[in-house]
Parts: sequence; C-alpha cells; structure tokens
Amino acid sequence: MRRRSKFLLFRVYKYRDTGAYGELYDFYISRIRRFITFRVSRPEDAEELAAEVFLRGWEYATSSIVKNPGALFYKIARNIVADHYRQRKLEMGIDEAPEIADPLELEESISSKQEQQELIGHLKLLKEEYRDVLVMRYLDEMNIAEIAEALEKTSGTVRVTLHRAKKALQKHTK
Repeated sequence: MRRRSKFLLFRVYKYRDTGAYGELYDFYISRIRRFITFRVSRPEDAEELAAEVFLRGWEYATSSIVKNPGALFYKIARNIVADHYRQRKLEMGIDEAPEIADPLELEESISSKQEQQELIGHLKLLKEEYRDVLVMRYLDEMNIAEIAEALEKTSGTVRVTLHRAKKALQKHTK
C-alpha cells in the first residue's frame, strides 16, 4: 500500500483527484476512527473528529507534497483531539459533571462488549504515548517504522515505548 499511497498522494496534489483521496480515505478511516475512539469519551465525537481529520488532510494534501499519508492523518488526528479537549474545557462550566452511563444499559451488554469496554478503560488509564503506540501496533497493525514516522520518533524510541506500554497495560489488567 505504501507505493500505492505515494501515487495516490501525487494524484491528489497534482490533479485534486477525489477518487485517489477516496482510496486513501477507505484505507485509513477505520484506523483513524479507532485511534480517536480511544481518546474521546463519545463515539459521536470520534466520528465527527475523524471526518475533520480527512477534511484537513485534503486541504494539506492538495497544497503540499505529502510523503506518508498515515503519518499525516495520525498527526492531524492527535492535533484535532487536543483541539477538541481545549474547546470542551472552554465550553464546560466548573460545576458541570460528566455524563454517567445508565447501569441498566451496562447489564444488558454482551460479555464481548464488556471485555472491549474493559480494555478501552485500561488503555485510557495509560499515558497518551503508551496508548498511541499500542493502538497503532496491535489494532492498526502498523510496523515499528510506520509508527516512528507517524509519531516523528526514532524506531528505537518506539520499541522502548511499546515495551513500556505493554508492561504498564499488564499492571492495569491484573
């Protein structure tokens, strides 16, 4: 996909090819949505923010040459999530409490859904950098080099961070 991505990006930059961008979107949307889902509390917010990632990605890809779309989309996603929380902080009053899930709805969930939620809860307890590398490596199935490029770090740093993230996750799941 890497070689194809470069070709698609060239078409987007040179010809504003929406079909080429659509292929990139199809390949990356589930990864970016999942990445954002682990960082925000509501699925609706994740959907909205993922859409914003690809709108900004289009603007950037049509005005600049991009070498790696994955790195671009993940970088935009991290920035959009940060903007989202900054905006929420400004909108939310001091006395407002976050929404609490209805206990009856939680009882009706199937066990696999509960396990997924439990894993998400454990991941949300981790440092942001740990959560990011775990999601990219094991859910998005990115290799170390791709993660390093997306996070703008060296491969060695990513390996160490991934090792520490797995240890931290093990502590939370015991």
